Amino acid sequence: MMTYRRLPALAACLVMLCSLLPVLSSAKAKTANPPDVVRNAVTQFIVPAHQEFNAAAAQLANTMEGLCVTPSSGQLQQARNDFDAIILAWSSISIIRIGPILEDNRLERLLFWPDRRGIGLRQVQALLVTKDPTALEPESLAKKSVATQGLAALEFVLFGTGAETLAQETQSFRCGYGRAISANINRISKDLLTEWQAKEGFAAQWQNPDPDHLHFRDSSEALSTLVSLFANGLAYYDTVEMAAFFGETPDNDRSRQALFRRSDNTLSLLQAGFSGFERFYKVSNLASLLPEGSGWIDDAIGFGFHHGGAALDRLSGPIADILADPPQRSKLAYVRTVVRGLGDNFGMDMTGALGLTSNFSSLDGD
Repeated sequence: MMTYRRLPALAACLVMLCSLLPVLSSAKAKTANPPDVVRNAVTQFIVPAHQEFNAAAAQLANTMEGLCVTPSSGQLQQARNDFDAIILAWSSISIIRIGPILEDNRLERLLFWPDRRGIGLRQVQALLVTKDPTALEPESLAKKSVATQGLAALEFVLFGTGAETLAQETQSFRCGYGRAISANINRISKDLLTEWQAKEGFAAQWQNPDPDHLHFRDSSEALSTLVSLFANGLAYYDTVEMAAFFGETPDNDRSRQALFRRSDNTLSLLQAGFSGFERFYKVSNLASLLPEGSGWIDDAIGFGFHHGGAALDRLSGPIADILADPPQRSKLAYVRTVVRGLGDNFGMDMTGALGLTSNFSSLDGD
């Protein structure tokens, strides 16, 4: 089971003031069968997020094709701009770590990370040196190591050492490899969207739980999964995405370990990801299921999203510069405090108020 750290008393007072209000009722929420909030989550956030990701992937694949045929500084800049766009789209997809993305190693194939030992980077660099021809076709690339075929690999192709040659060499191996990666990402994005929109399968069962279904036998299981997306997702945001570069003290910071730091997308990813959680929460209307007397939980969540988002919006610059600037670094520390508080709000407070059990998280143990 996921464990959640309680905030120190002072931080809790500052960040989650609303949570000090008394809980007047512990009665279970009245849920529909299936809960309308699950349908809201799928139709108003998850499917649109996958549509945006698919559109961004298709645009990037098209631009990479053009870059390889007619290389120029302008075409390279466009490819980099399209990469920035797909990272913003990915920020919402990464919240939904259930269902279709867990099949066929899709999550790892889209993003092999964290990579603390640099295994993926070494594999990508080796391909660029050896110029393995099987890396130039999406079909054969898809059979290679997951570390060589996703967003992290493509970032190095477009922004890593030697990337400037993409603007100079026609049909270069590096560009062909990047083209294959983008085509692979595009194919996976299509498959994800198709499965989330399918009339049968995971998404349909989540919205229509039934004792005979494989994934969701009742509304409680469906609702537990939804709430756990917030609790587990916020824990990942804190203990993986932020902890990768943010140390307990400035001396322990590791800016070079930050996700997408080569393309200067670390802050953008954090901002978009946090905003995605807030948007997901609002459109699902999860708060409507809280029993009488538990409205303080919604107030606390709204408080956290508002102030955490405001702190992130006041940050600017590459992640290394942010960490080196004490006022900006202190804002990041505040954001981590808020994220942990929100994790408690979903994983403990809301879960308890709705009479649910937390779903297992891959962040628990080994």
